[in-house]
Amino acid sequence: MNEQNPYREHNVACYGLRPSRLILLSVLATCALVQLILFGAYNDYGFDLNLRAPSKYDHNLLLSDLLLMNTFNDVCLEAKDAVISFKMNGTDENPLLLEENMDHATLIQHLSDCHDVDIFLPKDLRSHGYCEDGMAYVQFLRARALPHWVFDIQLRNEDDEILTYFDLCPKTPLILMNHYWRGVPEMAKFPDEKPIILMPNIEMHELRAEHYWRVDYVLCKTKDCYRRVDAWYKQEGNPRKSRVLYTQHTSSDPTTLAKYHWKKHTPVLDGIGRIKPRNFRDIHFFHANGHSTQKSTRQILDCWARRPDLPMLELYSLDYGTRDHYNQIFENAKPNNIAFHWGEDIDVLRFGKLLAEATAILCPSKMEGFGHYINQARASGALVLTTNGTPMNELVDEDSGVLIKADPIPSEGNQLFAPNFKYKHGLMNSTSLEFEVHGHYICEAIDRVLGLPSHELERRANIGRDRYLEQIKFFRRKMTEFIGELTGQSTFKNELAEEEEDR
Repeated sequence: MNEQNPYREHNVACYGLRPSRLILLSVLATCALVQLILFGAYNDYGFDLNLRAPSKYDHNLLLSDLLLMNTFNDVCLEAKDAVISFKMNGTDENPLLLEENMDHATLIQHLSDCHDVDIFLPKDLRSHGYCEDGMAYVQFLRARALPHWVFDIQLRNEDDEILTYFDLCPKTPLILMNHYWRGVPEMAKFPDEKPIILMPNIEMHELRAEHYWRVDYVLCKTKDCYRRVDAWYKQEGNPRKSRVLYTQHTSSDPTTLAKYHWKKHTPVLDGIGRIKPRNFRDIHFFHANGHSTQKSTRQILDCWARRPDLPMLELYSLDYGTRDHYNQIFENAKPNNIAFHWGEDIDVLRFGKLLAEATAILCPSKMEGFGHYINQARASGALVLTTNGTPMNELVDEDSGVLIKADPIPSEGNQLFAPNFKYKHGLMNSTSLEFEVHGHYICEAIDRVLGLPSHELERRANIGRDRYLEQIKFFRRKMTEFIGELTGQSTFKNELAEEEEDR
Protein backbone atom coordinates (compact mmCIF):
# COMPACT_ATOMS: atom_id res chain seq x y z
CA MET A 1 0.00 0.00 0.00
CA ASN A 2 1.40 3.38 -0.97
CA GLU A 3 1.96 5.97 1.70
CA GLN A 4 -0.29 9.01 1.62
CA ASN A 5 0.96 12.52 0.94
CA PRO A 6 2.55 13.47 4.28
CA TYR A 7 1.75 17.13 3.81
CA ARG A 8 -1.92 16.41 3.55
CA GLU A 9 -2.30 13.61 6.08
CA HIS A 10 -0.85 15.58 8.97
CA ASN A 11 -4.11 17.47 9.30
CA VAL A 12 -5.91 14.65 11.07
CA ALA A 13 -7.22 14.10 14.54
CA CYS A 14 -5.50 11.66 16.84
CA TYR A 15 -6.82 8.44 15.31
CA GLY A 16 -8.75 7.24 12.28
CA LEU A 17 -12.09 6.89 14.03
CA ARG A 18 -15.03 5.01 12.57
CA PRO A 19 -18.08 7.29 12.05
CA SER A 20 -20.73 5.03 13.56
CA ARG A 21 -23.92 5.33 15.61
CA LEU A 22 -24.48 8.72 14.03
CA ILE A 23 -28.22 9.04 14.55
CA LEU A 24 -28.14 7.87 18.16
CA LEU A 25 -25.24 10.16 19.05
CA SER A 26 -26.92 13.15 17.43
CA VAL A 27 -30.23 12.60 19.20
CA LEU A 28 -28.59 12.01 22.59
CA ALA A 29 -26.35 15.05 22.30
CA THR A 30 -29.26 17.25 21.25
CA CYS A 31 -31.35 16.00 24.17
CA ALA A 32 -28.43 16.79 26.46
CA LEU A 33 -28.33 20.37 25.21
CA VAL A 34 -32.01 20.87 25.95
CA GLN A 35 -31.67 19.42 29.45
CA LEU A 36 -28.57 21.48 30.21
CA ILE A 37 -30.11 24.75 29.10
CA LEU A 38 -33.55 24.21 30.63
CA PHE A 39 -32.67 22.46 33.87
CA GLY A 40 -29.03 23.33 34.51
CA ALA A 41 -28.24 19.76 35.51
CA TYR A 42 -24.57 19.63 34.66
CA ASN A 43 -23.62 17.95 37.95
CA ASP A 44 -25.75 14.96 36.99
CA TYR A 45 -23.26 14.03 34.31
CA GLY A 46 -20.81 12.76 36.88
CA PHE A 47 -17.64 14.61 35.94
CA ASP A 48 -16.10 17.98 36.69
CA LEU A 49 -15.29 20.33 33.85
CA ASN A 50 -12.48 21.80 35.98
CA LEU A 51 -13.32 25.26 34.72
CA ARG A 52 -13.33 28.23 37.08
CA ALA A 53 -16.51 29.64 35.58
CA PRO A 54 -18.53 32.28 37.44
CA SER A 55 -21.91 30.60 37.06
CA LYS A 56 -23.66 27.33 36.48
CA TYR A 57 -24.84 28.68 33.12
CA ASP A 58 -21.22 29.01 31.95
CA HIS A 59 -20.63 25.37 32.83
CA ASN A 60 -23.80 24.31 31.04
CA LEU A 61 -22.99 26.33 27.92
CA LEU A 62 -19.51 24.85 27.84
CA LEU A 63 -20.72 21.28 28.19
CA SER A 64 -23.34 21.83 25.50
CA ASP A 65 -20.55 23.15 23.24
CA LEU A 66 -18.49 20.01 23.87
CA LEU A 67 -21.34 17.63 23.10
CA LEU A 68 -22.45 19.55 20.03
CA MET A 69 -18.91 19.59 18.61
CA ASN A 70 -18.86 15.80 18.69
CA THR A 71 -22.27 15.67 17.01
CA PHE A 72 -21.24 17.99 14.18
CA ASN A 73 -18.04 16.02 13.59
CA ASP A 74 -19.96 12.75 13.36
CA VAL A 75 -22.38 14.33 10.88
CA CYS A 76 -19.49 15.69 8.79
CA LEU A 77 -17.80 12.29 8.59
CA GLU A 78 -21.03 10.55 7.62
CA ALA A 79 -22.78 13.10 5.36
CA LYS A 80 -19.82 13.73 3.10
CA ASP A 81 -21.67 15.38 0.21
CA ALA A 82 -24.36 17.29 2.10
CA VAL A 83 -24.81 20.90 3.05
CA ILE A 84 -24.45 20.98 6.85
CA SER A 85 -26.05 23.91 8.67
CA PHE A 86 -25.74 24.98 12.29
CA LYS A 87 -29.53 25.07 12.26
CA MET A 88 -31.40 22.03 13.45
CA ASN A 89 -33.92 20.09 11.42
CA GLY A 90 -37.14 20.84 13.25
CA THR A 91 -38.54 17.36 12.68
CA ASP A 92 -35.83 15.32 14.41
CA GLU A 93 -33.54 17.87 16.11
CA ASN A 94 -30.53 16.82 14.05
CA PRO A 95 -28.39 19.28 12.06
CA LEU A 96 -30.13 20.43 8.89
CA LEU A 97 -28.74 18.58 5.85
CA LEU A 98 -29.32 19.28 2.16
CA GLU A 99 -28.60 16.72 -0.56
CA GLU A 100 -28.14 17.38 -4.28
CA ASN A 101 -31.02 15.06 -5.22
CA MET A 102 -33.63 17.04 -3.25
CA ASP A 103 -36.32 18.87 -5.20
CA HIS A 104 -35.39 22.33 -6.38
CA ALA A 105 -38.05 24.11 -4.33
CA THR A 106 -36.58 22.69 -1.12
CA LEU A 107 -33.02 23.53 -2.15
CA ILE A 108 -33.95 27.08 -3.12
CA GLN A 109 -35.84 27.56 0.14
CA HIS A 110 -32.90 26.54 2.32
CA LEU A 111 -29.95 27.73 0.22
CA SER A 112 -31.53 31.18 -0.01
CA ASP A 113 -31.56 31.31 3.78
CA CYS A 114 -28.15 32.98 3.64
CA HIS A 115 -26.06 32.45 6.75
CA ASP A 116 -23.50 34.94 8.05
CA VAL A 117 -20.72 32.72 6.68
CA ASP A 118 -20.39 29.72 4.35
CA ILE A 119 -17.52 27.21 4.33
CA PHE A 120 -16.37 25.32 1.25
CA LEU A 121 -15.87 21.74 2.44
CA PRO A 122 -15.90 19.28 -0.50
CA LYS A 123 -16.60 15.62 0.17
CA ASP A 124 -13.02 14.42 -0.29
CA LEU A 125 -11.88 16.75 2.52
CA ARG A 126 -14.42 15.45 5.01
CA SER A 127 -11.96 13.47 7.07
CA HIS A 128 -11.14 14.03 10.72
CA GLY A 129 -8.84 17.03 10.45
CA TYR A 130 -10.91 19.11 8.06
CA CYS A 131 -14.17 18.13 9.74
CA GLU A 132 -12.68 19.39 13.02
CA ASP A 133 -11.75 22.67 11.33
CA GLY A 134 -14.93 23.12 9.33
CA MET A 135 -17.45 22.08 11.97
CA ALA A 136 -15.92 24.45 14.52
CA TYR A 137 -16.73 27.27 12.10
CA VAL A 138 -20.21 25.86 11.43
CA GLN A 139 -20.95 25.75 15.15
CA PHE A 140 -19.39 28.97 16.40
CA LEU A 141 -19.94 31.17 13.33
CA ARG A 142 -23.50 29.84 13.00
CA ALA A 143 -22.51 28.91 9.48
CA ARG A 144 -22.94 26.07 7.00
CA ALA A 145 -20.54 23.79 5.15
CA LEU A 146 -21.01 23.54 1.38
CA PRO A 147 -19.94 20.66 -0.90
CA HIS A 148 -18.86 21.38 -4.46
CA TRP A 149 -22.19 20.63 -6.11
CA VAL A 150 -23.71 23.72 -4.47
CA PHE A 151 -21.58 25.95 -6.73
CA ASP A 152 -22.42 23.99 -9.89
CA ILE A 153 -26.12 23.24 -9.56
CA GLN A 154 -28.66 25.23 -11.57
CA LEU A 155 -31.97 25.53 -9.76
CA ARG A 156 -35.28 26.17 -11.48
CA ASN A 157 -37.81 28.13 -9.44
CA GLU A 158 -41.60 28.21 -9.74
CA ASP A 159 -41.38 30.97 -12.35
CA ASP A 160 -39.13 28.74 -14.48
CA GLU A 161 -36.11 30.97 -13.80
CA ILE A 162 -32.63 29.47 -13.43
CA LEU A 163 -30.88 30.37 -10.18
CA THR A 164 -27.46 29.52 -8.77
CA TYR A 165 -26.01 29.68 -5.28
CA PHE A 166 -24.28 32.91 -6.29
CA ASP A 167 -27.64 34.44 -7.20
CA LEU A 168 -29.10 33.41 -3.85
CA CYS A 169 -26.22 34.49 -1.58
CA PRO A 170 -23.98 36.89 -3.51
CA LYS A 171 -22.57 38.67 -0.44
CA THR A 172 -22.17 35.79 2.01
CA PRO A 173 -18.46 35.47 2.95
CA LEU A 174 -16.88 32.16 1.96
CA ILE A 175 -14.19 30.35 3.98
CA LEU A 176 -11.68 28.35 1.92
CA MET A 177 -9.50 25.67 3.54
CA ASN A 178 -5.82 25.94 2.63
CA HIS A 179 -5.30 25.60 -1.14
CA TYR A 180 -8.44 23.51 -1.72
CA TRP A 181 -10.23 26.18 -3.74
CA ARG A 182 -11.11 23.94 -6.74
CA GLY A 183 -11.51 27.00 -8.95
CA VAL A 184 -14.54 28.31 -7.08
CA PRO A 185 -13.37 31.97 -6.82
CA GLU A 186 -12.61 31.91 -10.57
CA MET A 187 -16.09 30.75 -11.57
CA ALA A 188 -17.78 33.12 -14.01
CA LYS A 189 -20.66 33.90 -11.66
CA PHE A 190 -18.55 34.38 -8.52
CA PRO A 191 -19.63 37.84 -7.30
CA ASP A 192 -17.01 40.55 -6.92
CA GLU A 193 -18.63 41.64 -3.67
CA LYS A 194 -18.40 38.18 -2.06
CA PRO A 195 -15.65 38.24 0.63
CA ILE A 196 -13.11 35.40 0.61
CA ILE A 197 -11.67 34.09 3.88
CA LEU A 198 -8.62 31.83 4.04
CA MET A 199 -7.96 29.30 6.80
CA PRO A 200 -4.31 28.32 6.21
CA ASN A 201 -2.13 25.60 7.64
CA ILE A 202 1.00 27.58 6.92
CA GLU A 203 3.31 24.56 6.71
CA MET A 204 1.55 23.20 3.63
CA HIS A 205 3.64 23.16 0.45
CA GLU A 206 0.83 24.09 -1.91
CA LEU A 207 0.05 27.53 -0.45
CA ARG A 208 1.50 30.36 -2.52
CA ALA A 209 1.58 34.16 -2.50
CA GLU A 210 -1.40 34.26 -4.88
CA HIS A 211 -3.60 32.59 -2.28
CA TYR A 212 -2.87 35.28 0.30
CA TRP A 213 -3.23 38.14 -2.19
CA ARG A 214 -6.66 36.89 -3.33
CA VAL A 215 -8.42 36.88 0.07
CA ASP A 216 -10.00 39.49 2.34
CA TYR A 217 -9.31 37.76 5.66
CA VAL A 218 -6.81 35.21 6.95
CA LEU A 219 -7.92 33.25 10.02
CA CYS A 220 -4.86 32.18 12.01
CA LYS A 221 -5.33 29.32 14.44
CA THR A 222 -1.92 29.85 16.05
CA LYS A 223 0.30 32.75 17.08
CA ASP A 224 2.99 31.36 14.79
CA CYS A 225 0.62 31.67 11.83
CA TYR A 226 -0.32 35.22 12.77
CA ARG A 227 3.30 36.35 13.15
CA ARG A 228 4.45 34.86 9.85
CA VAL A 229 1.47 35.94 7.74
CA ASP A 230 1.47 39.45 9.21
CA ALA A 231 5.23 39.79 8.58
CA TRP A 232 4.81 38.46 5.04
CA TYR A 233 2.15 41.03 4.12
CA LYS A 234 4.40 43.80 5.46
CA GLN A 235 7.28 42.42 3.38
CA GLU A 236 5.47 41.63 0.12
CA GLY A 237 2.62 44.11 0.15
CA ASN A 238 -1.09 43.86 0.84
CA PRO A 239 -2.95 45.36 -2.15
CA ARG A 240 -6.33 43.97 -1.05
CA LYS A 241 -5.82 45.22 2.53
CA SER A 242 -6.42 41.70 3.79
CA ARG A 243 -6.82 41.43 7.56
CA VAL A 244 -4.91 38.78 9.50
CA LEU A 245 -6.95 37.64 12.50
CA TYR A 246 -5.66 35.62 15.44
CA THR A 247 -8.67 33.49 16.30
CA GLN A 248 -7.15 30.36 17.84
CA HIS A 249 -9.36 27.31 17.23
CA THR A 250 -10.90 24.38 19.06
CA SER A 251 -11.32 20.62 18.79
CA SER A 252 -13.96 18.08 19.71
CA ASP A 253 -13.61 16.24 23.02
CA PRO A 254 -14.20 12.46 22.73
CA THR A 255 -13.47 12.05 26.46
CA THR A 256 -16.42 14.16 27.55
CA LEU A 257 -18.69 12.31 25.12
CA ALA A 258 -17.58 8.91 26.45
CA LYS A 259 -18.01 10.00 30.08
CA TYR A 260 -21.44 11.44 29.39
CA HIS A 261 -22.72 8.30 27.72
CA TRP A 262 -21.19 6.03 30.33
CA LYS A 263 -22.81 8.05 33.12
CA LYS A 264 -26.20 7.87 31.43
CA HIS A 265 -25.86 4.07 30.95
CA THR A 266 -26.85 4.23 27.31
CA PRO A 267 -26.77 1.04 25.22
CA VAL A 268 -24.29 2.70 22.89
CA LEU A 269 -21.48 1.70 25.27
CA ASP A 270 -22.32 -2.02 25.17
CA GLY A 271 -19.15 -4.03 24.77
CA ILE A 272 -16.87 -1.15 25.73
CA GLY A 273 -17.14 -1.39 29.49
CA ARG A 274 -16.70 0.91 32.44
CA ILE A 275 -14.25 3.81 32.25
CA LYS A 276 -11.47 3.08 34.70
CA PRO A 277 -10.45 5.98 36.96
CA ARG A 278 -7.17 7.65 36.07
CA ASN A 279 -4.36 7.15 38.61
CA PHE A 280 -1.28 9.35 38.30
CA ARG A 281 0.55 7.12 40.78
CA ASP A 282 0.41 4.35 38.17
CA ILE A 283 1.80 6.09 35.11
CA HIS A 284 1.42 4.54 31.67
CA PHE A 285 1.60 6.02 28.19
CA PHE A 286 -0.77 6.21 25.23
CA HIS A 287 -0.11 7.10 21.59
CA ALA A 288 -2.22 6.93 18.42
CA ASN A 289 -1.17 8.09 14.97
CA GLY A 290 -3.96 6.87 12.69
CA HIS A 291 -2.60 6.82 9.13
CA SER A 292 -0.16 9.66 9.77
CA THR A 293 3.60 9.45 9.39
CA GLN A 294 4.08 12.88 10.99
CA LYS A 295 3.59 11.94 14.67
CA SER A 296 7.10 10.51 15.38
CA THR A 297 5.60 7.09 16.08
CA ARG A 298 8.67 5.23 14.88
CA GLN A 299 10.82 7.27 17.24
CA ILE A 300 8.52 6.36 20.12
CA LEU A 301 9.05 2.70 19.28
CA ASP A 302 12.81 3.29 19.08
CA CYS A 303 12.76 4.71 22.60
CA TRP A 304 10.84 1.76 24.03
CA ALA A 305 13.06 -0.69 22.16
CA ARG A 306 16.08 0.64 24.06
CA ARG A 307 14.29 0.78 27.39
CA PRO A 308 12.54 -2.40 28.52
CA ASP A 309 12.27 -0.78 31.97
CA LEU A 310 9.77 1.84 30.79
CA PRO A 311 6.10 1.64 31.80
CA MET A 312 3.44 0.20 29.52
CA LEU A 313 2.81 1.92 26.20
CA GLU A 314 -0.59 1.52 24.52
CA LEU A 315 -0.05 2.25 20.83
CA TYR A 316 -2.80 2.38 18.20
CA SER A 317 -1.94 2.74 14.52
CA LEU A 318 -3.39 2.31 11.04
CA ASP A 319 -0.10 3.17 9.31
CA TYR A 320 1.64 0.35 7.45
CA GLY A 321 5.05 1.92 7.99
CA THR A 322 4.51 1.87 11.75
CA ARG A 323 3.54 -1.79 11.60
CA ASP A 324 6.61 -2.66 9.54
CA HIS A 325 8.91 -0.73 11.87
CA TYR A 326 7.46 -2.48 14.91
CA ASN A 327 7.93 -5.90 13.31
CA GLN A 328 11.48 -5.02 12.30
CA ILE A 329 12.79 -3.80 15.64
CA PHE A 330 10.95 -6.47 17.62
CA GLU A 331 11.56 -9.28 15.14
CA ASN A 332 12.99 -11.71 17.69
CA ALA A 333 10.76 -11.07 20.69
CA LYS A 334 7.73 -8.90 21.32
CA PRO A 335 8.19 -6.42 24.18
CA ASN A 336 6.33 -6.85 27.44
CA ASN A 337 5.84 -3.11 27.88
CA ILE A 338 4.13 -2.31 24.55
CA ALA A 339 0.55 -3.20 23.70
CA PHE A 340 0.55 -2.67 19.93
CA HIS A 341 -2.89 -2.36 18.33
CA TRP A 342 -2.50 -2.17 14.58
CA GLY A 343 -5.42 -1.86 12.19
CA GLU A 344 -8.13 -1.66 14.86
CA ASP A 345 -11.08 0.37 13.62
CA ILE A 346 -12.33 2.14 16.75
CA ASP A 347 -15.24 4.53 17.07
CA VAL A 348 -15.31 7.86 18.87
CA LEU A 349 -16.71 6.48 22.13
CA ARG A 350 -14.06 3.83 22.51
CA PHE A 351 -11.42 6.37 21.57
CA GLY A 352 -12.79 8.72 24.24
CA LYS A 353 -12.62 5.91 26.78
CA LEU A 354 -8.97 5.24 25.90
CA LEU A 355 -8.13 8.91 26.35
CA ALA A 356 -10.07 9.08 29.62
CA GLU A 357 -8.11 6.17 31.09
CA ALA A 358 -4.65 7.27 29.93
CA THR A 359 -2.39 8.99 32.44
CA ALA A 360 0.08 10.33 29.86
CA ILE A 361 -0.41 10.85 26.12
CA LEU A 362 2.50 11.12 23.69
CA CYS A 363 2.00 13.66 20.87
CA PRO A 364 5.49 14.36 19.44
CA SER A 365 4.39 15.87 16.11
CA LYS A 366 6.90 16.81 13.45
CA MET A 367 4.61 19.66 12.36
CA GLU A 368 1.03 20.81 12.80
CA GLY A 369 -1.37 23.31 11.31
CA PHE A 370 -3.12 23.55 14.67
CA GLY A 371 -2.82 20.24 16.52
CA HIS A 372 -6.26 18.70 16.96
CA TYR A 373 -4.87 15.45 18.31
CA ILE A 374 -2.79 17.37 20.87
CA ASN A 375 -5.87 19.39 21.79
CA GLN A 376 -7.99 16.27 22.23
CA ALA A 377 -5.25 14.84 24.43
CA ARG A 378 -5.17 17.83 26.76
CA ALA A 379 -8.99 17.89 26.76
CA SER A 380 -8.92 14.38 28.22
CA GLY A 381 -7.26 15.51 31.44
CA ALA A 382 -4.16 13.37 30.90
CA LEU A 383 -0.59 14.62 31.04
CA VAL A 384 0.40 15.58 27.48
CA LEU A 385 3.93 15.30 26.10
CA THR A 386 4.52 17.15 22.84
CA THR A 387 7.22 18.69 20.69
CA ASN A 388 9.06 21.82 21.80
CA GLY A 389 8.49 23.53 18.46
CA THR A 390 5.84 25.80 16.99
CA PRO A 391 2.89 25.54 17.03
CA MET A 392 2.88 22.46 19.27
CA ASN A 393 4.35 24.35 22.20
CA GLU A 394 1.54 26.90 21.97
CA LEU A 395 -0.90 24.25 23.17
CA VAL A 396 1.38 22.71 25.80
CA ASP A 397 4.20 24.12 27.91
CA GLU A 398 6.12 22.95 30.97
CA ASP A 399 3.36 24.20 33.26
CA SER A 400 0.59 22.30 31.48
CA GLY A 401 2.47 19.22 30.27
CA VAL A 402 5.95 18.17 29.19
CA LEU A 403 7.88 19.43 26.17
CA ILE A 404 10.09 17.05 24.20
CA LYS A 405 13.34 18.37 22.78
CA ALA A 406 13.35 18.64 18.98
CA ASP A 407 15.73 19.70 16.21
CA PRO A 408 14.53 22.00 13.42
CA ILE A 409 14.48 20.22 10.06
CA PRO A 410 16.15 22.28 7.31
CA SER A 411 13.56 23.44 4.81
CA GLU A 412 13.62 21.95 1.31
CA GLY A 413 12.35 25.24 -0.09
CA ASN A 414 8.71 24.32 -0.67
CA GLN A 415 7.07 26.31 2.13
CA LEU A 416 6.27 29.99 1.60
CA PHE A 417 6.88 30.91 5.24
CA ALA A 418 9.95 28.71 5.87
CA PRO A 419 13.61 29.39 5.01
CA ASN A 420 15.07 28.98 1.52
CA PHE A 421 11.79 29.15 -0.41
CA LYS A 422 12.59 28.17 -4.01
CA TYR A 423 10.17 30.53 -5.69
CA LYS A 424 9.27 34.20 -5.48
CA HIS A 425 7.89 36.04 -2.45
CA GLY A 426 9.15 33.76 0.32
CA LEU A 427 9.19 35.12 3.87
CA MET A 428 12.63 36.45 4.78
CA ASN A 429 14.37 35.63 8.08
CA SER A 430 11.94 32.81 8.75
CA THR A 431 12.50 29.71 10.87
CA SER A 432 11.72 26.05 10.29
CA LEU A 433 8.16 24.73 10.31
CA GLU A 434 9.20 21.10 10.83
CA PHE A 435 10.99 19.36 13.69
CA GLU A 436 12.80 16.07 14.19
CA VAL A 437 12.06 14.31 17.47
CA HIS A 438 14.67 11.61 18.02
CA GLY A 439 13.98 8.51 20.04
CA HIS A 440 16.48 9.48 22.74
CA TYR A 441 14.76 12.87 23.10
CA ILE A 442 11.52 11.03 23.80
CA CYS A 443 13.28 8.82 26.36
CA GLU A 444 14.69 11.91 28.08
CA ALA A 445 11.19 13.37 28.39
CA ILE A 446 9.84 10.06 29.70
CA ASP A 447 12.54 10.00 32.38
CA ARG A 448 11.58 13.53 33.43
CA VAL A 449 7.97 12.43 33.76
CA LEU A 450 8.95 9.42 35.86
CA GLY A 451 10.99 11.70 38.11
CA LEU A 452 8.03 13.95 38.95
CA PRO A 453 5.70 13.27 41.90
CA SER A 454 2.18 12.18 41.05
CA HIS A 455 0.63 15.39 42.38
CA GLU A 456 2.79 17.43 39.97
CA LEU A 457 1.76 15.26 37.03
CA GLU A 458 -1.88 15.72 37.97
CA ARG A 459 -1.43 19.47 38.46
CA ARG A 460 0.01 19.90 34.97
CA ALA A 461 -2.69 17.70 33.44
CA ASN A 462 -5.43 19.74 35.12
CA ILE A 463 -3.91 22.98 33.84
CA GLY A 464 -3.86 21.50 30.34
CA ARG A 465 -7.55 20.63 30.62
CA ASP A 466 -8.35 24.11 31.94
CA ARG A 467 -6.54 25.72 29.02
CA TYR A 468 -8.45 23.59 26.54
CA LEU A 469 -11.72 24.79 28.06
CA GLU A 470 -10.57 28.40 28.20
CA GLN A 471 -9.62 28.15 24.52
CA ILE A 472 -13.18 27.14 23.65
CA LYS A 473 -14.46 30.25 25.41
CA PHE A 474 -11.86 32.39 23.59
CA PHE A 475 -12.73 30.89 20.22
CA ARG A 476 -16.46 31.34 20.77
CA ARG A 477 -15.90 34.99 21.66
CA LYS A 478 -13.61 35.66 18.69
CA MET A 479 -16.06 34.05 16.27
CA THR A 480 -18.78 36.36 17.60
CA GLU A 481 -16.40 39.29 17.06
CA PHE A 482 -15.68 38.09 13.54
CA ILE A 483 -19.37 38.01 12.66
CA GLY A 484 -19.57 41.57 13.96
CA GLU A 485 -16.64 42.54 11.72
CA LEU A 486 -18.24 40.91 8.66
CA THR A 487 -21.61 42.55 9.27
CA GLY A 488 -20.11 45.97 10.03
CA GLN A 489 -21.42 46.02 13.61
CA SER A 490 -18.03 45.88 15.36
CA THR A 491 -14.30 45.43 14.75
CA PHE A 492 -12.31 42.27 15.40
CA LYS A 493 -9.51 42.91 17.92
CA ASN A 494 -6.38 40.77 17.77
CA GLU A 495 -5.40 39.74 21.29
CA LEU A 496 -1.66 39.19 21.30
CA ALA A 497 1.27 41.02 22.80
CA GLU A 498 0.91 44.76 22.17
CA GLU A 499 3.75 44.87 19.66
CA GLU A 500 2.02 42.22 17.53
CA GLU A 501 -1.47 43.70 17.50
CA ASP A 502 -2.85 45.51 14.50
CA ARG A 503 -2.45 49.24 14.91
